[in-house]
Amino acid sequence: MAVIQKDRKVLILAVLVVFIGMVTAGGCSRDNPGNDYLIRVQDISLSLAEYEQAVEAAHEEAFPGEREIDIEALNDLRIRVLNQLSEEMMIIAFAKANGIMVSETELETAVEEIKADYPDNTFEETLLENAVSFDYWKEKLANRLLINKVIDRELVEKVQITTDDVADYYKTQYPDGVAADEDSDAINKKIVRHLRQQKAEIGYKEWIETLRRTYPVDINQKLWENVTKNRR
Repeated sequence: MAVIQKDRKVLILAVLVVFIGMVTAGGCSRDNPGNDYLIRVQDISLSLAEYEQAVEAAHEEAFPGEREIDIEALNDLRIRVLNQLSEEMMIIAFAKANGIMVSETELETAVEEIKADYPDNTFEETLLENAVSFDYWKEKLANRLLINKVIDRELVEKVQITTDDVADYYKTQYPDGVAADEDSDAINKKIVRHLRQQKAEIGYKEWIETLRRTYPVDINQKLWENVTKNRR
C-alpha cells in the first residue's frame, strides 16, 4: 500500500516537477511584476516563491523521502530547475506570440484522465497532503499541456522519418525479425513515434537557443545572489 501511495503522490507532483528537455510548467502567469520577480520573459514572470515550490517538487521527485541532501547536489538541482523554468517560460512566451492555446476541453479531458487513476477521493487527498490547491495544480497542468503542444508542433511533427530510419531500427531492435503473432502495423507506428521523439530531443537544444534570441530571459541577479548565498 505504501508503494501505491507513493506512486500516486509522484503522479500528482509530476505536473509540478520540471523535466529537462520536455515539459512541465513553472507557475509563470503574472504580468507586469515590478521588481519582485526572479525570472522574467517579456511580460511573463515567476516569483521566488513559485521557484522555491518548483524546487521542492523537483527535490521530492529526485530524492523521494530525503529531507536533507548533499549541498552540491542541492545547488545543482536548483540551477537545473532555474534553467528549465527559464526554457519553459520562453516556450510559453512563444505560444502566446503565435496564438497557440490549450482549450478548456483539452484541459478538462487531461484532468479527468489523471483523476481516473485515483480511486474514490484519493486524488483530492493527495493534493491536500502536498499542500497543493486544485486550482494551482490545474493551472500547472494547463502550462504543461501547452508546452507539450508547442514542442509537438514545432519539433515532433516536423521530424521526417524515412524508410531507412525504420529499417535501421528493425535491424538493431529486432535482429531476428518480428514474431508472427505480433501486429506489424502497430509496431511500425510505435517505431515511428519513438524515432520522431528521439530526433525531436536531438533538435531541442538548437531550437531553444533560437527561442532565446527572440525571447531573452531576464534573471533578477540581486534576488538570485541572495538565494544562492543563503543556500551555501
